[in-house]
Amino acid sequence: MEKNEKIIQSSLDEVLHNSMMPYAEHVILDRALPRVEDGLKPVQRRILYTMYELGLTPDKPHRKCAKIVGDCLGKFHPHGDSSVYDALVLMAQDFVMRATLINGHGNFGTIDGDTAAAYRYTEAKLEPLAMELLSDIEKETVDFSLNFDDTTLEPDVLPGRFPNLLVNGANGIAVGLATNIPTHNLAEVIDGTVAYIDNPKITLKEMMKYIKGPDFPTGGIVLATDELYTAYETGRGKIKLRAKVSIEKDGQGKDMLVISEIPYRIKKEDLLKNIYKLKEDKKETFGVITDVVDESDRKGLKAVIKLRREANAKSILEKLYKHSNLETTFGINMVAIADGKPKQMGLLDIISYYVNYQKNVILRRSKFELDRAKERAHILEGLIIAVKNIDAVIKVIKNSANTTEAKANLRSKFDLSDAQATAILDLRLARITKLEITKLEEELAELKKRIKELTDIIGSKRLQLSIVKSELLAIKKKYKEDRKTKIISADKVTQVEVAEEPKKEVILDYVAYASRTGKIKLMLKKAFIGREKTLAAKGDEIVSTAFVSTGDKLVIFTDLGNAFKINVNDMPAFKPRDKGVKLSDIFKDALSTEKPVAVFKGGDEFKEGYLLFFTE
Repeated sequence: MEKNEKIIQSSLDEVLHNSMMPYAEHVILDRALPRVEDGLKPVQRRILYTMYELGLTPDKPHRKCAKIVGDCLGKFHPHGDSSVYDALVLMAQDFVMRATLINGHGNFGTIDGDTAAAYRYTEAKLEPLAMELLSDIEKETVDFSLNFDDTTLEPDVLPGRFPNLLVNGANGIAVGLATNIPTHNLAEVIDGTVAYIDNPKITLKEMMKYIKGPDFPTGGIVLATDELYTAYETGRGKIKLRAKVSIEKDGQGKDMLVISEIPYRIKKEDLLKNIYKLKEDKKETFGVITDVVDESDRKGLKAVIKLRREANAKSILEKLYKHSNLETTFGINMVAIADGKPKQMGLLDIISYYVNYQKNVILRRSKFELDRAKERAHILEGLIIAVKNIDAVIKVIKNSANTTEAKANLRSKFDLSDAQATAILDLRLARITKLEITKLEEELAELKKRIKELTDIIGSKRLQLSIVKSELLAIKKKYKEDRKTKIISADKVTQVEVAEEPKKEVILDYVAYASRTGKIKLMLKKAFIGREKTLAAKGDEIVSTAFVSTGDKLVIFTDLGNAFKINVNDMPAFKPRDKGVKLSDIFKDALSTEKPVAVFKGGDEFKEGYLLFFTE
């Protein structure tokens, strides 16, 4: 049997070059990495442009995401619908984007890791800030290319009137390349960009006075080290992120850890499950944790880690930073497409590329506006000639056989262009009054002034940069927000020794008593003895007394039949001349009018169960 198969022998170098390299280039340039100019990946750019074409501007109603995804797939992005919808959802999530670009209506997922509802249920429109990315796109400010089936045009890049790459960051994995750019504060980034325009030789150290560090949408704390400077200098480095945790007291005087902000890209539910698992698996270390409760609501994130009375809250917090995602490492890797290829860039490189791009946007916009201004001025000059010679114009038109002949006759008699003659033939009779002539002349004067301005801009790089600067500052004024992430120098963070032995407490003897005035008072025993009569004489008559020591519990009965229990350590101590405090100042459940009538040293008998007592 004769074989017709043809065996092609080729070196690995040739196979990689002819097969793998084009694939890698496609994935890198057309899918995974953002452009330095507008900070967007192709799918994000196509979604925003699709919504712009659909007229989903901030002043219009929301539209079903199914419509947006369908249009984007059909016109610009021939991939799976999930890739488009997932990208759309991310641009609407305020815990992912520092400045959201899409206004979502419906279930767009949560910080717990819950996914968004299907696109047939959700609706969206553009955020006002997204319009700044698309601003002036119709004025030939960017290049357009044919889409995948050559039926329409799509922008290669958006005008990007603010530095979106730094503001919203980026995250993606390509073939052999990855990017992980942190989010930043819009106002700080614009201040830094303006500083660069004013002084292109600005040093990184000076720039970091404006752009202090990342600003994440979930807040938290950045522990700044030299690594942050290195990351901004080289485009690669690591920073540590911490959750914002405070130590508070519960109603029983026990310490609890309250989490109000978590590190970026950490799912809250996973974090709390992890802490609860530590409580179960490492009882010798985290056995003092009694419960982990999620108390988040519409007002914001709040998770509570409840501790036993004897727990050292600071020590437990440090251990949690070490063993859980309350502290994470963020690997900065600032890679983006610049000059048509992927580049790793430092902070100053990104700003430099952005400023040069914006200068080009202003140049192209000015050329477009100049051409339109000249066209309009040319038409106005023809209209003014016609209106000033209206009788002769009417006579020429009346004596012409048809519109074509009228146009030719007007051109030859008044030395007009084809466009001017056409405009005269389209002129309404209402425009030939004296008032309208004045308006035409005023409009022409304004246009000539604008033409001179635009000509000056086109011929001056300094003027172009000045416009970039003023327009950036206008965006900052309009959309400025306070920083969410706190930056703390790592060497200033108080580290609690994890293996620290609890200090032995000094035992002090106290007297707790209830006074006739309705106050409760704790004072040192040695300061009390011998002063009972003096206190009574000053209107501080004692109705009940209990002798207690450091570490004891105190039980207080009230005139309303209530009983309150508190650690002596948690009671404020007073001097003999002080008046004491109301019960409502110590216990949140006590009424302001409620008075103590009896106090006892609490022992084992008050730990649990029921207590029966009688009042008058």
